[in-house]
Amino acid sequence: MTLYTSGDWQIDGGGDFTRDIFEFCCEQFKPLKNADIEVMQCDLSEDNVKGWCEVDEDGEFLIHIHNNLCYDEYVRTLIHELVHVRQTLLGLFDNDRREEEAYFWEELLSKEFYQQKL
Repeated sequence: MTLYTSGDWQIDGGGDFTRDIFEFCCEQFKPLKNADIEVMQCDLSEDNVKGWCEVDEDGEFLIHIHNNLCYDEYVRTLIHELVHVRQTLLGLFDNDRREEEAYFWEELLSKEFYQQKL
């Protein structure tokens, strides 16, 4: 498992918070431990989204996250996108099911993450 960071980091400039979220999600979803994932903060205001996830032909994942989110939104969005990584690794490609499941885990795991960090 490798986590990379790139882009215009305005939240979590050193990446420590991002690594904490990533490691927390790896504990919940074991398949993430074997994935190469890059988290890139960028301006997504014109796209009207907080984030999205894509995978390249080599099986490496790139998560784009809007660089102007508050910390709570950032945690929820990164967890949501990491759920999509897990889903892809497990072969779940139905978009409706993917989103339904990602919102469920985002809600549940963001609360658990904050409870562990407080």
